Amino acid sequence: MRKLLVLFYIITTSVYASQKESLAIGKWSCDPYTINTVAEGFSLDVTHIVEYRSDGTSTDIHTFKIRGFEDTMWFKVAYSGPWKIENNVLIEGLESTLIIDASIPELMHSEEMLEAVSFEEKEFISDILDLTKSKFTTKDRELDESGTCIKV
Repeated sequence: MRKLLVLFYIITTSVYASQKESLAIGKWSCDPYTINTVAEGFSLDVTHIVEYRSDGTSTDIHTFKIRGFEDTMWFKVAYSGPWKIENNVLIEGLESTLIIDASIPELMHSEEMLEAVSFEEKEFISDILDLTKSKFTTKDRELDESGTCIKV
């Protein structure tokens, strides 16, 4: 009987996770945010679009706009890695970081810039607060901040 209960639990939780994962598949435009760097005298306005694919991989493209200089500069970074949903928790792994576009071409080839925006081999864990076919709200466990993404 105990084995039957364990088997039932495994089946129901895996079906629940796969239903959540199927809702998450697609492209999502997420809440913008600002990073203020008072000491350096500039700020970064950040927008991002994340795509969760059915093969368990994702790409999150962040656009950073740098304010505080004479001209506004920007660059785009693609963060890629695996993702999954377990027990109403979104787990995202980061395997690669690549600067894919920039207002100043030299930024795309800058090792210092790549190092500044890289979080190689880090795992991000978020509690899922709401997930429908058009809205995805999570709360990052490390930052203790919630954010909402809208399907595009």
